[in-house]
Amino acid sequence: MKEGFMEIKFFYSKGISHYSYVVLTQKGLVVIDPKRDVEDYLKVSRETGLPIKYILLTHCHADFIAGHIRLAELTGAKIIAGKGMSAGYELQELAEGDVIELGEAKFVVMETPGHTPEHVSYVVYDKDVSESEPLAVFTGDSLFAGDVGRPDLFGPEMQEQLTASLFETVQKHKGLPDGILVYPAHGAGSFCGKRISNRCPTSLGYEKKINPLYGIETLEEFKTVLFASMPTPPAYYFKISKRNRTGEGLEKTMPALQGVGVKDLLNFDGIIVDLRDQTCFASMFIPGSLNIASDIHFAIGVGFVVDPDDNIVLVGDGVEDVYLTLYRMGYDNVRGFLFGGIEAWRNAALPVKSFKYIDPKLCYDLVQKGEAVLVDVRSESEFASERVPFAVNMPLASLKERMGELPKDKLIVLQCGHGCRGSLAASILEKEGFDNVANLAGGLIAWKSRNLPVDNK
Repeated sequence: MKEGFMEIKFFYSKGISHYSYVVLTQKGLVVIDPKRDVEDYLKVSRETGLPIKYILLTHCHADFIAGHIRLAELTGAKIIAGKGMSAGYELQELAEGDVIELGEAKFVVMETPGHTPEHVSYVVYDKDVSESEPLAVFTGDSLFAGDVGRPDLFGPEMQEQLTASLFETVQKHKGLPDGILVYPAHGAGSFCGKRISNRCPTSLGYEKKINPLYGIETLEEFKTVLFASMPTPPAYYFKISKRNRTGEGLEKTMPALQGVGVKDLLNFDGIIVDLRDQTCFASMFIPGSLNIASDIHFAIGVGFVVDPDDNIVLVGDGVEDVYLTLYRMGYDNVRGFLFGGIEAWRNAALPVKSFKYIDPKLCYDLVQKGEAVLVDVRSESEFASERVPFAVNMPLASLKERMGELPKDKLIVLQCGHGCRGSLAASILEKEGFDNVANLAGGLIAWKSRNLPVDNK
């Protein structure tokens, strides 16, 4: 490393759309918002010969288990967080204007509440370049590319206060130089915001021009725009937030994934998660299993329908990547994967089930005859934007609560955008005793391609 050189490395956890960072200085490393598996940061330390001196938390995360406790145990680094973190472990709480210096790097704390009460951003200066002009700001979940953090995760009793705080945070961020680089904690796919983009870094000047929340001058308009079409957060957020605050289980390492045999599943008390795609699942699956395909939306699907305390067995390909995602999310009761997959189950002459993967035109005809009900499991905002005129909207997050509204004497066709959520919804209903379910092949995209009726805003 050249003298006077400061470098920022970022690490992207694709399953949870999380960005974490390492700032390299001549005197050591600073890690910001670490993921649970900390080997990447240790590797940077080994390769550079620089010790990890500080671990900076922007806030108490809700969507993944943070790696600060484990990393501090392994390195002796000091954990830093905002005032009011009130954690069940040792850390140093800093307030507005407090400074951390390491080598040529200077980190200035900026209190940026709204997403959480204790949220802070870290404004970074490279002193070898300029003592007065900041290089970057680590914004956590206060400012994303194209979005801001949601302020509704602490219940209605705190939502009003946090929303007002978030509005003030936006004004504070807008006071930073346009050229400052913005390093957020999440990219597209995270439910910590509403419409996050994948720009890392972005710049404050760019966000001022294109971020819809940054051109608003009044709190009332800010509330209206912010909460319009805000999706329901995954249920698991609330348990993970508590664990990150108390420190419960944060130090756990990831055990090796074990294979289990068919006999082990016969009396399994837990959730069987089938990772195969929607067409394969529809043709044959273990009764009671849930279809959550191992794609970029896996974490969201799991977060909505599986509790972090549930025992889980995985079926299908890609189990290692999925297991890592579950570990990062705080799902610590993965009991293994099924040796031989669904074929091993079938070859053991054990019962399998299937459901229809139905063509859009056939679905249309059945609904017109009164023989089927089309249920759209997308979010309320997606449904409001574009929908099949006669579809019933039951978002995936509320499907189990509302399934009593569905008739059992008609075919229930589940529909989403492309078919993945529809397949998960169909598997949920099958698990809950609905025998006559189907997934709309290709979802709304396929429906429109057949020139079938659609309502728009």
